[in-house]
Amino acid sequence: MKWFIFCVFGMLATFANAAGREANHLQGAASPYLLQHLYNPVDWYPWGPEALNKAKTEGKLIFVSVGYSACHWCHVMEQESFENEQIAAALNESFVSIKVDRESDPDLDARFLMTTKVMTGGGGWPNSVFLTPEGGPVLAGGYVPAAEFLSVITQIHHDWVRDPVSIRLKANQVSKVISAQLQQKAEALEVSQDMVQGIVDTLLDDMDPFNGGYGIVPKFPREPLFLFLLDHAERTGDVEVLGVVTDMLDGMIQGGVHDHVGGGFHRYAVDPEWNEPHFEKMLYTQALMGRLLVRAWEITGTPEYRRAAERLFDYVLRDLRDANGGFFASQNADSKSSTGESIEGAFYTWPTAVLDRLDRSGALRRDLVLPTPKGQVSPREILALRASVMEMAQENGRPVGETQAALDRLLQQLFDLRQTRPAPFVDRKIIVSWNAAMIETLAHAGHHFERLDYTEAAAKAARFILAEMQMPSGLNRVWYNQRPSEPARLADYAGFGRALIALHDYAPSPDIAGDWLDHAQAFANEIGKRFGSAKDGFRMSQETLGQHAIVLIEDADLPSGNALALDLFTQLALRTEAPGLQQDAYALASALSGGVLHSPEKRSYFLKAVQDLKVGATGPVRFAANGAVRGELNHDKTTNIATVQISIAQGWHINADQPLQRHLIPTQVSVSGAKGALEYPSPHIKTLAFNDAPLALYEGNIAISAQLTPSPGNTIVPRITLVLQACSEEICLQPEELIFTIWPTAMQK
Repeated sequence: MKWFIFCVFGMLATFANAAGREANHLQGAASPYLLQHLYNPVDWYPWGPEALNKAKTEGKLIFVSVGYSACHWCHVMEQESFENEQIAAALNESFVSIKVDRESDPDLDARFLMTTKVMTGGGGWPNSVFLTPEGGPVLAGGYVPAAEFLSVITQIHHDWVRDPVSIRLKANQVSKVISAQLQQKAEALEVSQDMVQGIVDTLLDDMDPFNGGYGIVPKFPREPLFLFLLDHAERTGDVEVLGVVTDMLDGMIQGGVHDHVGGGFHRYAVDPEWNEPHFEKMLYTQALMGRLLVRAWEITGTPEYRRAAERLFDYVLRDLRDANGGFFASQNADSKSSTGESIEGAFYTWPTAVLDRLDRSGALRRDLVLPTPKGQVSPREILALRASVMEMAQENGRPVGETQAALDRLLQQLFDLRQTRPAPFVDRKIIVSWNAAMIETLAHAGHHFERLDYTEAAAKAARFILAEMQMPSGLNRVWYNQRPSEPARLADYAGFGRALIALHDYAPSPDIAGDWLDHAQAFANEIGKRFGSAKDGFRMSQETLGQHAIVLIEDADLPSGNALALDLFTQLALRTEAPGLQQDAYALASALSGGVLHSPEKRSYFLKAVQDLKVGATGPVRFAANGAVRGELNHDKTTNIATVQISIAQGWHINADQPLQRHLIPTQVSVSGAKGALEYPSPHIKTLAFNDAPLALYEGNIAISAQLTPSPGNTIVPRITLVLQACSEEICLQPEELIFTIWPTAMQK
């Protein structure tokens, strides 16, 4: 299997090569990935005026190498090619070589990844792109072995010396195609409910019916896609769509892509069964997988989802958190083995002999180690559950709790043993948009799991970003080595604003909640000032560095910055009186709608956000009356009692369920898909300045409950609809309707 290829990586390689070599132009870079190449014999430059001017002045082609610290094949290419003296001499003689950290410079990464896709039909990392001195694309590709790479650079230099005019002409033609792709504009569409349903039906056709997940191989979690599907299931009560999401979660939780010993998930798997991962662990994977698990647990009550989520959060708070509260970017795939060699997966996989010593009862081989396919020899084993804990308990005739406890004891033994190994290198960059995703997820988890430590961790990370990464000139994207760097991109502003809203929604007190919301609105206001106009779609970055603007609308590992901005504007409009933001939300939704039918799997977070804008939000917590009313559904699956907790801001009220005047709109809860015995609180009877007649009102915090009884033969997922009209002493707003889905207890696996 590919996962035990040897390579040298990270800071270990940097320190080993430092002896006898001078540092190149990456000295002082605010990127662990760039610093890992500091003592390569290749004379690397960071992207910037110095390197670009040198290429123009000397008439040399530019070689751009894009990668990231946790990338296994990036380290392989470094060892094979960039540590090769012959290749380094050729690059230094004939090219200006530039290293780019795709995580610090996502706009450059997007540009060069699109270049490679246009020129080759595919793309990934390491990404190698050759440019004219003016920046036009000449040749692009991914990892290649050293001999082939030497042949490529020799030939391309020969072609350049022989006929630079033809190469420039072709480069200009390709550059126009790439720029058009990076603008991604198409005629606006009306995103209707029927269109969304058609998109969902199409997406279901591409799901793996055996192992869960989208597509067959390689298997990426595609979290933005599954967050959209989960939102759609909740919006429509579609049990089949919910099943698609839980099938993916079940496959990942059982598979080797799940770090059963330490918690969290690897970035992706190379097999259909989720059992053979590439072992890098990314912060954004933990953030979005954690969010899926929390929401799936809210809906189904499945204990394995909560357990996987809490172990994931334990991993992040233990291994990826800085003392200042920020979260680190990633942990490498590669680490040192017991023989001192650097191997992908060495930290996470297990030599057969070690497992044999531990497995005296046979439980390890039976439950955690998948059998090696016949005819193959596997010197290192990947741990994966052969079935769910519930299934294993049923097979063995033991209680689920007892089975889980036995498994946890075994995993703790493995964890203690693994802690004696050299850990994979951690990229200690703190990236705002990635931290924002983690903050939002921890805020959700802290509230719904009743884990104050998660809430506090989310708040601490947000306070760090506000205090240390926000300058008078604006927000910075990266914090590394005790200093901020890189102007924040659209996804940083929008994602962090959305995270601040989550902190507002679950804040322990109204005063704190208001502060978070004020910050969120400030970041939303900055977007229009820095990234263009909503009607055209926002630019990815504030400055274009002499290149064409990039307007990205497709999701990748994280939702696109434009989808996050639409989500931010929409959620603020639901919580504040912000007509300008609501107008911008509709303008942005129109700008992003074009082409949504072409690749809906890459536009899923936009689809979720536009549904929130046009139809209303989902989830157990909702807002009405420009934020003056907060409603939260609590469904006790044991008693089947559903309670809507309503918090009404000071100075506001809603009418009681039985107003004293017939013309007033009552607060009403209705139940569909089940029978519900409703219980309303007693109202306050009082007079207000605008009306001398006594009124029956609800103020402050109230609860309306419904004892649910399934309707015989009913196949519709029950829903609770709350209708209310909020009024102050001066104005009554339009009546509003909040619809909550009540998933049956039978959904629990």
